[in-house]
Amino acid sequence: MQAAIGGLHFFRSNTFNFQYMFKHFPVLVLKTFFLIPGFLFLLNSSQAQKLVLMDYNHGNKVVNDDLITIDTTDLNALELNAHLRIQNNTDKPLALFMKKIINQMVDSTSNYFCLYPKCWPDADSTDVADSIPAGLSDSSFVTHYDHFFRYERPVPPGLTSITYFFYDHTTFPEPVEARVTVNYRISGVGIGEQPTKKISVYPIPANKETFISIDRPITGIAVIDMDGREIRDVQWTKKSDKIILQLDSFTNGIYLARLFDHELLVQTVKLIVCH
Repeated sequence: MQAAIGGLHFFRSNTFNFQYMFKHFPVLVLKTFFLIPGFLFLLNSSQAQKLVLMDYNHGNKVVNDDLITIDTTDLNALELNAHLRIQNNTDKPLALFMKKIINQMVDSTSNYFCLYPKCWPDADSTDVADSIPAGLSDSSFVTHYDHFFRYERPVPPGLTSITYFFYDHTTFPEPVEARVTVNYRISGVGIGEQPTKKISVYPIPANKETFISIDRPITGIAVIDMDGREIRDVQWTKKSDKIILQLDSFTNGIYLARLFDHELLVQTVKLIVCH
């Protein structure tokens, strides 16, 4: 009797489950109908990001089809830079080329770009492919936006806008492409601001340390060499209106030190190291 009861109970349970599924079958169909397109959309969106551009100076923020703005209020600044990390999200190696499109440009300025170890100072596109293995990234792309002076006068305020276009048209049936626009803005002295006093850097050349005098707050320093490579783990301290930069780990050569007040580029100064 217990076995029979148990068997009857089992049969009823299966009958109930079948009835439940039959009763709710239209709902299940509708849910599947809406969920599958959403899943396919997410899948396509992920696949669309085969080549990812990231702003290396701001926590590797993804900047595909986006805008990077680099500001300075110093009309005597030597250089502005954007530093990109390029991620290959495909399962095949990429051979990337790059070309720049100048949207607008301030007078008395020039620009070029580097993919380490080569720079293109007088070209609008690269002639050597940058090879990035599948799933890996390259952090060697640096743009250089330089100010030069005419008749010993600083460059005029203004906005230069350049779009950098990366592509590989050889590996896939459909080309792998990505682009980002960088605005270099020289805003000059704003209302209520005081102009930055002339900065002094000493000694020149420097051996173990160099001193940079500046009259405004500095929260960060980035140092790059003449090949566009950023020097890691730069040691510096600030005392009163003077910055002390340790040079023990630097090799002999010329460097550019970019001084930041949070995200605002305050000044770029040139360093000469000779041990």
